[in-house]
Amino acid sequence: MRCFRCNSVLSDSDICESCGTDVIIYKKIVKMSNSYYNMGLAKARVRDLSGAADLLRRSVRIDKNNINARNLLGLVYIEMGECVEALSEWVISKNIKPEKNVADEYIKSIQSNPNKLNTMNQTIRKFNIALGYAWEGNDDLAIIQLKKVLSLNPNLIKGYLILSLLYMKKGEYSKSKKLLNKVLKIDVNNTLAIKYLRETDRLVEEETGKKSSQPKEEEEVKPLSGNDVIIPRSTYKETNYALVTFINVLIGIVIGAAMVYFLVTPAKESNAASEYKDTITDYASRLDKSNGQINSLQSQVAELESERDAYKAQAESAANIVASTENTNALIEIAKKTLSLETVSKVNLSNEDAVELADVLLELGDISSESEGFKELYNSLKELSFEKAGQYYYNLGSQYSNNNDWENAIDAYTHCVNMNDQEPSYLYRLGKAIYKNNNNANTDESRAYFNKVIEIAPNSEYAEYSQSYLN
Repeated sequence: MRCFRCNSVLSDSDICESCGTDVIIYKKIVKMSNSYYNMGLAKARVRDLSGAADLLRRSVRIDKNNINARNLLGLVYIEMGECVEALSEWVISKNIKPEKNVADEYIKSIQSNPNKLNTMNQTIRKFNIALGYAWEGNDDLAIIQLKKVLSLNPNLIKGYLILSLLYMKKGEYSKSKKLLNKVLKIDVNNTLAIKYLRETDRLVEEETGKKSSQPKEEEEVKPLSGNDVIIPRSTYKETNYALVTFINVLIGIVIGAAMVYFLVTPAKESNAASEYKDTITDYASRLDKSNGQINSLQSQVAELESERDAYKAQAESAANIVASTENTNALIEIAKKTLSLETVSKVNLSNEDAVELADVLLELGDISSESEGFKELYNSLKELSFEKAGQYYYNLGSQYSNNNDWENAIDAYTHCVNMNDQEPSYLYRLGKAIYKNNNNANTDESRAYFNKVIEIAPNSEYAEYSQSYLN
């Protein structure tokens, strides 16, 4: 036996040695479930199927993880012709224990046989049609459909029981008894079959009359002697009119009582059965309506709980963002005070540090929506790093240009322009690199850079160089 919480093997102790859980009640539940399983197994072996099914249902109701009981219950259902219930139990068993479960083989044996699946579907459909006919009072059509059902599924006990009731209603008691005996061959202790069989015997006895009592033993006849005189019996009897009248009255009373019993009583019973049926139908419709309302309310509760959890998560996220923003602003203020413009003028960064800092600042992108403190700190760091980093990338671009590596030159000069787009030398060098990389031909991009050089520095030497490339 394993612990229901940590799945560790339990000892004789009432406490799980692994997780410390109290397992007294759990052990009792498992033992009770196993007891019901053993009793159900014993009844199944002697083909008391209904008794076995009842005990096994109790077993799995007490312990839903009792795989042996659930698999055996499926086999009992198969023997009773209840294929759908059997598959339901095996599917639940497989979901509880996916690996090394014999239920998997049972399911595959049915799924691998398309003809068997088709037969099951036809059986269910025809059985439901037969029930509909029976409820509507079309007994003949119901009997025809049930015969088809039993030809497809000879072990369907409930089919035999309903068909026997229909035969009893029609007064065909011999056919009803034959069907009930078949049920008892499948399920030797089926209580409904035994009950119906006794009722059939009672109706047959009432219809045919009670068995006559045994005749009395005849007196011993002595042998005749010569002195005996034989006197013949007279056949004449004097009519007793009073007795005849009494007998006729008695016969009339019996006939009247019989008419009341066989005509009036069945009509009353039929009306009572119809009223009972209507009451059951009304209760069933009310129950379905109530179940629908309960399911609707449960779904609404689930939706509201989901929305509540979503709002709670959003609120927590917003609170974290607010806290993070407050911390960031406080850190910015401290850094801004520490790194003033006077401090920037005194700091001498290495080329590598300046490039690394400048690249990080460029990756921030647009900072127009940031706080004023953030902008001031950004400008201080920009002042500290952009000039030296731009010169670094300018020299790197010149090395690539001297080696005619124009693609890397474009990348280096692009960094320069991103740091200072008003420097004519940066713009000219980038336009020239694009021109060279395009097989000494201008593109819209290179023309834009040359024109911008001419626009911001018309009197510089870079303007003349740019104009020469444009021409």
